This record gives sequence, structure tokens and C-alpha cells, in this order.
Amino acid sequence: MSEGPDVPEEPTPAQPTGRSRYEDYDLSAPAAPPLVRRRTPTLVLAAVVLGFSGVLPLLTVVLFEPDGPVIAGLLALGVAELIGCALVVVVHPLGRPIGIALGAIGILLGLVAARSTPANGLVTMALNGFVIYALASSGPAFRRG
Repeated sequence: MSEGPDVPEEPTPAQPTGRSRYEDYDLSAPAAPPLVRRRTPTLVLAAVVLGFSGVLPLLTVVLFEPDGPVIAGLLALGVAELIGCALVVVVHPLGRPIGIALGAIGILLGLVAARSTPANGLVTMALNGFVIYALASSGPAFRRG
């Protein structure tokens, strides 16, 4: 005869395996893409400023023929700025600290120049401040890849 309504069987609880059911999901994050050195317009402009800052002392030596110790200082500064410019252009990791150091030296020279010619000193400080800003904010571009 009729046995009543069909009653589904209750599932039996699964045996504990010692693992969480969440461990079965693939939750791995994708790997980061390889780091590419990128020469941003900010870095290019910082390199141009360093290049002009390197050429001006060399032109001063050639055109105005200053005294002995001044020649050595101007030549050293000019060559260092041109080397810093080249390192920043090729985005070499050493270019960043050298460029920041040269920017700091440029700011100090701008402070000295501001005593006699304020406009020249302020422009020098502003340009070298930009170099420091550009190199400090573009750190990932200089990472070793």
C-alpha cells in the first residue's frame, strides 16, 4: 500500500580531513610583470637640466679664463654634471644618487649666487630643486631589473 510521502535521506556529515574547504580554491596572486626601466619625461627634463648645468661651467672656463683653483673646481663640477646627465639618460641605478647629490650642490651654489645676483641664484636653486624632485620621485625607474 502507500507508504507516505517520500522523505529524502539526511546526508551524513563528511569525515573531517584536517583541511579547510577553502584550501581547495586557487587563491594565488598573479606574478608581477618584469620591471621595465622607463625613461619618463620628468627624467628626460632632469637630464637636460643636468646637461646644461654641466656645460655652463665648462663654457665659463673656456670663455672667461678664471684663476687656477677656480678652473679646477669648475672643470670638476662640469664633468661631474655631464656624467650625472649621462647616467640619468640611460636610467642607470647610480644616476639617481649622483644626480640628487649634484642637485644639492647646485642648490648650495645657487644660495651663494643669490647674494650677488638674486634672480640668477633663485633660478639655479629652482632648477636644481626640480632635478632633486624628479630623481627622488622616479625611484622605480632606477631599480635593477
